[in-house]
Amino acid sequence: MAKLLVIDRQKESKVPFLRGMLTRSLQDAGLDFGAAYQLATEIRDDLDDAEEITTMELRERVTEALGEGHPNALGRYRAADIYRENLQVVYSDGHTAPFSRGIHAQRMASCSLPRKTCNAIARMIHGKLIREKQRQISTPDLTAVTYRTIAKELGRERADHYLIWNDFIDNDQPLLVLLGGMPGTGKSTVATGLANSLGVVRTQSTDMLREVMRMLIPERLSPLLHTSSFKAGGAVDSAELHALKNDDNLLYGFQRQSELVEVACQAVLQRALNERVSMIIEGVHIRPTLLHHVDTGDAVVVPFALCVLDREALISRIKGRRVRTQQRRAARYLEKFDDIWQLQSALLSEADGADIQIINNRDSEESVHQIIKTITQTIAATYDAKRLAALRRQFQ
Repeated sequence: MAKLLVIDRQKESKVPFLRGMLTRSLQDAGLDFGAAYQLATEIRDDLDDAEEITTMELRERVTEALGEGHPNALGRYRAADIYRENLQVVYSDGHTAPFSRGIHAQRMASCSLPRKTCNAIARMIHGKLIREKQRQISTPDLTAVTYRTIAKELGRERADHYLIWNDFIDNDQPLLVLLGGMPGTGKSTVATGLANSLGVVRTQSTDMLREVMRMLIPERLSPLLHTSSFKAGGAVDSAELHALKNDDNLLYGFQRQSELVEVACQAVLQRALNERVSMIIEGVHIRPTLLHHVDTGDAVVVPFALCVLDREALISRIKGRRVRTQQRRAARYLEKFDDIWQLQSALLSEADGADIQIINNRDSEESVHQIIKTITQTIAATYDAKRLAALRRQFQ
């Protein structure tokens, strides 16, 4: 695809068309992330052969697309267009940026508020500031307005969670979210949803780390690395199993493979902690032992085990992979489904014994909301009454 340039004739500037920026504008208009991303992708694909487009022409395209299926968002998109440059947020370092309802709603969603509620409150705050003819607002003042609005509309507990989350983010305290689960349980989908809602830019899958290790360590030196997690038992030497008097070669093989992959996972986590950045890491190899050799310091670490407890539902999810390469993987999974099911049961027992929250992932959106709620409660538990009272006084 040729690089499409967007021309702003008033500012006499040209910038590349960025699907992410359009997605954010559509979220500002009230669309959820999935719908906004899909619509932005359709508009980008429709402009595949174009080299340049003016901002006015692009807005007309967006207006037309919203009018076909999102009439409520259309009005908000037009209204946002009027006020886009009129309300500026002043950050602590002195730089300013246009107020974005989508970004502001996302920050509220980070403290376990439903997305629709966040969008409604963001619109409410934006409208109030415009009616008051404000042209600039500092981030502390915006936090105070938001806190009071949430307290009025949803109650003090929700408002407190918003304050706590903002304070947590502003203090650059790392958050580590660990998502374990067998193939088909929705780990990647949930991790993506979490990253978008929490504003976490660093994510990692254990499968990718294992693939890197395979490139570095040949199969003849480590057969366990070069086999699927649910086939790892077949790569364990029978004499080793006999010496250990271990009859469950499926679980033992997986545990041995996990120990190898954990080395790379621990290195990635330690790097994130050293740089004080938040991270989501997901994969089948996420187990309670992962953090045994990681100095988490003051980071908030929240592990989860994803599962699908309905056998037929898990089979259906595995079959539902549509991309050709994924279909080939799905066939391998289905051939060994009984082993996957058995391994899931063993790992859930392990997670339960370690007091790790288990999420039965019936619906990914609901699972994301449930996980964010747990994260918020975990962070809130680190704030004593004195610290919370000081936050309230600062923003009331």
